[in-house]
Amino acid sequence: MISPAPMRQPNIVLVMTDQQRWDALASAGVFPVETPTLDRLCAEGTWFRRTYAQSPICVPSRMSFFTGRYPHQHGCLDNDTSVWPEAPSFVRSLRDSGYHTAAVGKLHYTWFHDLEIPVSGELLRRFGFDEAVETTGKMSQGNLRASAYSEHLRDKGLLPAYHQDLMARSEAGPLEAYARRPSMLDEDDHIDGWVLGRAEEWLHDVATDKPFFLWVGPPGPHDPFDPPAPWADRYRPEDMPLGPLSYRYPVESDAISAAIPDASPRQIQEMRTQYLANVSFIDDRVGRLLDVLQQRDLLADTWIVYCSDHGEMLGDHRLIWKGQLLDPAIRVPLVMRPPDNWPHPRGRSSDALVELIDVPATLLDLAGAQLPGGQGRSLRPLLEDVTTGGPAVHRETAAAELGTRVMVTDGRHKVITTDRAVALDRVFDLADDPDEECDLVSTDGADLPAVESLHDIARQLTASAPADLATPWRHSTPYQRWGRNPLREPTVQ
Repeated sequence: MISPAPMRQPNIVLVMTDQQRWDALASAGVFPVETPTLDRLCAEGTWFRRTYAQSPICVPSRMSFFTGRYPHQHGCLDNDTSVWPEAPSFVRSLRDSGYHTAAVGKLHYTWFHDLEIPVSGELLRRFGFDEAVETTGKMSQGNLRASAYSEHLRDKGLLPAYHQDLMARSEAGPLEAYARRPSMLDEDDHIDGWVLGRAEEWLHDVATDKPFFLWVGPPGPHDPFDPPAPWADRYRPEDMPLGPLSYRYPVESDAISAAIPDASPRQIQEMRTQYLANVSFIDDRVGRLLDVLQQRDLLADTWIVYCSDHGEMLGDHRLIWKGQLLDPAIRVPLVMRPPDNWPHPRGRSSDALVELIDVPATLLDLAGAQLPGGQGRSLRPLLEDVTTGGPAVHRETAAAELGTRVMVTDGRHKVITTDRAVALDRVFDLADDPDEECDLVSTDGADLPAVESLHDIARQLTASAPADLATPWRHSTPYQRWGRNPLREPTVQ
């Protein structure tokens, strides 16, 4: 009897946005936002509604995603470090198992090192990418680094004016910067449009003689919230719902977030229109990626994964940006659309607790590869289960870290601890208080057995998953010693 031929490893297209809340898609029913591409992915795949990033800031979350480890394991606890190029990487594992690996857009790996991005290709190859076009993020503080994107703007004579616009938005402050003013760039020159356009070209040209993995990293909807026209006028402020507006939780010194205690509800609504307009713009351009895959008949054996590195407070509790262990900043969207030839159910949503590091674990499982030391758990059992709602439990708890603070939730209760889980900082009952307005630490609710159990899990996290990577690579920022940033473009006269 002739054995059947082994199934070909599937292609994988991963879209990781930057700073997108879990509920910033139409399927969540929270905001009046239009996301037809995400709607399609949900209808043709599985939407994991309770996915927690391992940190609410970029680098710790992304280094966890790359290595499959918690922040205390890889040691990158802020945005000024990266793991070394030789560190474990799920991308290298895919390449070693036969994949052609590529990236276009924000990786947040070499963007802030003393080496300029265009000459950092060798570092990215050692990390696992056969080819990579890395860009900076949205450059919300005006720190403009050279990249293929900056050179694109330079070639078109747009770079000095664009940098001046970035600086003006940064200096205007967190609310005035997000007034209803579109980007000075058109859709194709806007960084999200440019990144997704390059990804579209890559998919159009990629050879199919071996499986491929493509990381697509649009830097939006991260601040500054600057969607291009006509997207900036897509939504009306008066249609924007408002979250909790009491300023309850002061900003921690090491958190990349800001308080807006004096903001009017209208200002918050206006800010939300621009953020969600950027989400819709990205959604539209991701739809073009699907069009290319369909035109090339590649949807039959290609996984599409859409997620983000962390969320955005967006005015909830009168906070903006990230750096909080509250749900708006730590929960992220996650949708996985299987290939057309995948025989298992689709069009489902799951409320199972998921950690973002479960995504690379799943991709490796589907590819028949492994990541030594990885803490992620494959979502394949949930994707393959034919019963309604999938397995009852994927994880008993989900955990995240911010500096020395730890968050653990079982889906009902959430605890946030200080000093590596020594003391309770905040406790929430997410069932009765989904907006996290009532901190139970000051009440008898913090003495519940479930809370003590979660506190024990937080304390045991470092013991169950000890640090196992070298001291991180710390970024060098010589301009801080020189008193100026030599990379900034001259002021436009």
